[in-house]
Amino acid sequence: MKKRWVLLLTALATVVLAGCGNSQAQQNKWMNSTTPTIFVHGYGSSSRAENSMVRAAKQAGVTSTVAHAQVAPNGHVILSGPSIRGKRNPIVQVNLQDNRNTNMAEGSRYIYNVVRKLQREDHIKSYNVVGHSMGNTDIFAFLNDYGDQPGMPKLKKQVVLAGAGLTAARRDQGLYQQIATHLQNLKNNYPHAKVLNIIGDKGGGTDGRIPNDASRSVKQMLGDRPASYHQVMIHGSQAQHSKMHENPKVFKLINNFLWAK
Repeated sequence: MKKRWVLLLTALATVVLAGCGNSQAQQNKWMNSTTPTIFVHGYGSSSRAENSMVRAAKQAGVTSTVAHAQVAPNGHVILSGPSIRGKRNPIVQVNLQDNRNTNMAEGSRYIYNVVRKLQREDHIKSYNVVGHSMGNTDIFAFLNDYGDQPGMPKLKKQVVLAGAGLTAARRDQGLYQQIATHLQNLKNNYPHAKVLNIIGDKGGGTDGRIPNDASRSVKQMLGDRPASYHQVMIHGSQAQHSKMHENPKVFKLINNFLWAK
């Protein structure tokens, strides 16, 4: 009986040590940086749309620190969860309460307020961003208006997921004119950051909402400002616009681009 207990305890210890080894191996795949990554959801959505991407990063061993930034319609930002200061590859999930606002100046100010709040409270000096759908438009507007401003934290990497450039809304002339007017100088103002543009094609040259050529036009909109620019197209049913942030292929692309050594 005693021998059985010894064998059982030995087996359990082996499993625990193997688990620790696997966890350490996972973490060793990723850089060790205090630069936070800010996730921004799209039109009519919420931070719930960011959950699967963030969960995939945590499960891969990228980070164990996830904070939340609640943005009120007046632009006031409340941070909750752990402090990201000094933490390894921290993530901040943004939730825009005014999630149907198409005013680019307002969207720009929302993202600006989040970055400034993190700068004041957690002393960030740099950041990454991941946007889905219209979240990218808010991010682009922010980078155009404030991104290269003296004293601002520096953008290091940007993931554009199911986004679009200046050709995105030609069928809606009112929206197109707003985008074209607000972002026409982005190619002169964009910070020198690395960019990954992930495009979905569920068939017919579209992700079901944004034509692929509109998504490809991000490169033209940014000009030669990015430090690097890489474009990847995902195919199939999971490449549908609102499914892109649930796609395991997207998770791997984001993790490797942002955090791989």
